[in-house]
Amino acid sequence: MKNVIVFMDMSKMDEIVLKQVKQLEKVWGFDKICLAHYIELQELTEDFSSQFPDLDKPLEEILEEEIIEKATQVGWDAENYTVKIHNKGGKDDLTHWVNTSDYNLCVFGKKVINPGSGIFASKIARLIDKSILFTTETSRPNFDNVMLCIDFSAYSKKAVKFLNHFIPDSASNFSLFHVYKVPAIYFPFVKQKSDKLVEEERKKAEKALDHFREKYTKQPKSNAWVAYNDDQPSDKVIYNYARTHHVDLIVVAIKGK
Repeated sequence: MKNVIVFMDMSKMDEIVLKQVKQLEKVWGFDKICLAHYIELQELTEDFSSQFPDLDKPLEEILEEEIIEKATQVGWDAENYTVKIHNKGGKDDLTHWVNTSDYNLCVFGKKVINPGSGIFASKIARLIDKSILFTTETSRPNFDNVMLCIDFSAYSKKAVKFLNHFIPDSASNFSLFHVYKVPAIYFPFVKQKSDKLVEEERKKAEKALDHFREKYTKQPKSNAWVAYNDDQPSDKVIYNYARTHHVDLIVVAIKGK
């Protein structure tokens, strides 16, 4: 994971993301960095530059200069990165460029404090066949507390390989986390989820998680936790656990990738 694309949206979030990536570079030692911006106006008109007749230079050039200025402000040297302004072909062309390139990590800012919908990042992330890192305003670019979320599938095994290879052994707190639920097959016969049924599924989940940890990870004594979804979406359960346990990095495999 030596070649990285940092997606920028020309907001205040860019400075935060650039600072965090600079910190990550100290750990991963990136060989190639691209700062990229997608001009969404291209989806409305092919000749979007005509919408700004009073500009003294092309919009693409103005955006590139602003990106360089942002990078300089956080201490990046110009020779250490390239800039890409994607101005034609739409999202399909953008994702094709990413997926056929030699870049193997894409970084997106995910706003949780500053205003922003996150729609672009969410859409592109579903189409990109690369490792993806979402980082927020409050993210800490270190590996003191790393959590791997698993569902015991082949995708979880891929995530373990990633973790074993890229996360430094210095990670002081490595945890496996699994969200379990009571199978729906019970409910034609059992109308309510009894405590006994939930407890039985918890024991099954803990046993499976212990087996997975011993067989596939390099940290056989790592923490292993399970949580009942209680009719909540799994991602919400994961997020709430991570927040309350001060997790620095959540690793999740993307199914189908």
